[in-house]
Amino acid sequence: MKMDVRCWVAACVFLAGCSSAPRDFTREYHEALGERPGVTMDNWMEGKRAVSRFAGLYGDLTPANVTAKVREVYAPNAWFNDTIATEVGIDAIESYLLKTAKGTEAVQAKVQDVAVSGADCYVRWTMEVRAKNLAGGEPVITEGMSHLRFDDQGKIILHQDFWNPASGIYQQLPLLGPAIRYVNGLITKP
Repeated sequence: MKMDVRCWVAACVFLAGCSSAPRDFTREYHEALGERPGVTMDNWMEGKRAVSRFAGLYGDLTPANVTAKVREVYAPNAWFNDTIATEVGIDAIESYLLKTAKGTEAVQAKVQDVAVSGADCYVRWTMEVRAKNLAGGEPVITEGMSHLRFDDQGKIILHQDFWNPASGIYQQLPLLGPAIRYVNGLITKP
């Protein structure tokens, strides 16, 4: 499939317009890790219980669910990065999740597995997103993992997602999608 030059230029202009000063996400993540050591969990079951509120929020990410549950899930000073945005503090996280929920028809994540190592809890999940302007309204399914740390009240103080939004979401956008698929085709050709 040949890409129309106008689409390529438009995608480049879009990406350039979206970018600001470069951010060092690795540094930010490591700083957040150092500032939020979390509470050590004794076993896998303790981690699974801690993750249950997280699963309840993301299992059906609607505006009503966000409003009802986000403050039960996240601590006031929580650090959050879903690979698309970094938010610090419960007000910023709530605002971001409400914007996400309002901008989609449905977002549902199902927890597949939980692993615990000291204060670190790793959650493997499958997420389904539906939006009118995404993949022609068809569900987009992605796989990912979240690194979570909890405070002594069982609330999340650190949330770092690991997933590929380019293949899961961005590739499905009307203007950006063709550019990403084109670049992926160039990279994967022998």
